[in-house]
Amino acid sequence: MNDPIHKIVDVPLTPEDAFALFTDGIDSWWPGAAYSESFSDGRTPRNIRIETHKGGKIIETTKSGAECIWGEIIAYNPGRFLSFTWHPGQPAAKATVVAISFKATQTGTQCDLTHGGFDILGPIADAVSTCYLTAWHSVLGCFCSFANACIDA
Repeated sequence: MNDPIHKIVDVPLTPEDAFALFTDGIDSWWPGAAYSESFSDGRTPRNIRIETHKGGKIIETTKSGAECIWGEIIAYNPGRFLSFTWHPGQPAAKATVVAISFKATQTGTQCDLTHGGFDILGPIADAVSTCYLTAWHSVLGCFCSFANACIDA
């Protein structure tokens, strides 16, 4: 199961607003209680942020103030496309790659996520990619719920 994971969600926001929520607003919707390095200690992160430029980092700040790098932005086109390396809890040499496109629809934006490159993980690649099938479903569900709440507010 080393094939790339592919998930598509629709949100009722413009591509620019969906992109901004995904990047600038990540701390408001990311389910850090379940998907973070802090989770292994039974805690939630103090903060999760994305440095919004090519070469920027995706950073979790723990309750104690430690910073954990989850990845690095490799492509950044606001309102259209985002790609980053992904290695929460792992060295950067074991990074996989996530890419997300944001395309306008009649009712908002289609967010198309692909997560691949699992072969770099060697013998655990199948297990990790299988776990990410569920994880991205949950994470993108939180993103969608928050995006819908933005419209209702």
